[in-house]
Amino acid sequence: MTNTSSMFLSVSGAVALVLGSAYGWTARDHRASELEFLSERIEQLEQSNAVWADRATDSAVLEAKLTSLEADLTAALEALNDAKQAPTVAVAIAEQKPEIDVSDVGDPNFGDPTRGEQVFAQCRSCHQVGQGAEDRIGPHLNGIFGRRAGMHEGFRYSDDMAMMGADGLTWDIEALDAYLENPKALVSRTRMNFAGLKDTQDRSDILAYLRQFSASPQNIPEAAPTAQAREVDLPSEVLAIVGDTDYGEYLASECKTCHQQDGSDQGIPSITQWPTDDFVVAMHAYKRKIRPHPVMQMMANRLSDEEIAALAAYFAQAE
Repeated sequence: MTNTSSMFLSVSGAVALVLGSAYGWTARDHRASELEFLSERIEQLEQSNAVWADRATDSAVLEAKLTSLEADLTAALEALNDAKQAPTVAVAIAEQKPEIDVSDVGDPNFGDPTRGEQVFAQCRSCHQVGQGAEDRIGPHLNGIFGRRAGMHEGFRYSDDMAMMGADGLTWDIEALDAYLENPKALVSRTRMNFAGLKDTQDRSDILAYLRQFSASPQNIPEAAPTAQAREVDLPSEVLAIVGDTDYGEYLASECKTCHQQDGSDQGIPSITQWPTDDFVVAMHAYKRKIRPHPVMQMMANRLSDEEIAALAAYFAQAE
């Protein structure tokens, strides 16, 4: 019995030892698996964190770009709105009454208006001034003092003149004096084909004459009527001829070898947008040798009244 008990205990101890060892091995294997799993999970979390960090950076960059784009869009919308309102503002400026800082024609900056009328004779082929004055090849000059350049309603100015007016050029005494001295030095591509008045006294006198036809200040009298005789006294039926613009365009090909279609002069007078009556009168003045240019005299002599009328109609509407 004693031997049996001892054997049983020995066997039990061996079994316990085996089970204990097996449990220890199993526990160690389980902890190793847990550690491996946790290591992999930590690595996954670190990778995920790096991805989200990159996304956060990208998001910040995108947000900055969106903010910049929104600012650019706002500025563009404001510029568009200003551009839409610019014509209205320009008209309002042009319609404002001039405020001239000159007391009267007797101001020492001005010369002799009587002599100035004589000097103005060389301007009358393009400009009218006085009661009933109208736009012709150039705009009329009533109210020229204090007027914004390129803003006289209804007249087609060169792009450069309109741009100078939009930039603020106003016809005060200094600006007019500079323009009369050398038009293209002040407005580089003006269509006014005039070399300028180099004599200081001539400019002073003509400004005194023109000053009489601006309404402000109040003590300057209203302009007297001005009679402006045409170079050639043509029969009314000649001026009444309605020219064929298509035929005029065909005839104009020879004219365009010298005169520029776009209205620039390049040393040769512009004839684009001329009023038809002025064009017809000028051509007949060449035919009668009242105007002295020999080439133009020859060209005009080859044209009939109907052909002159056709050319006048074409160039009056040419762009």
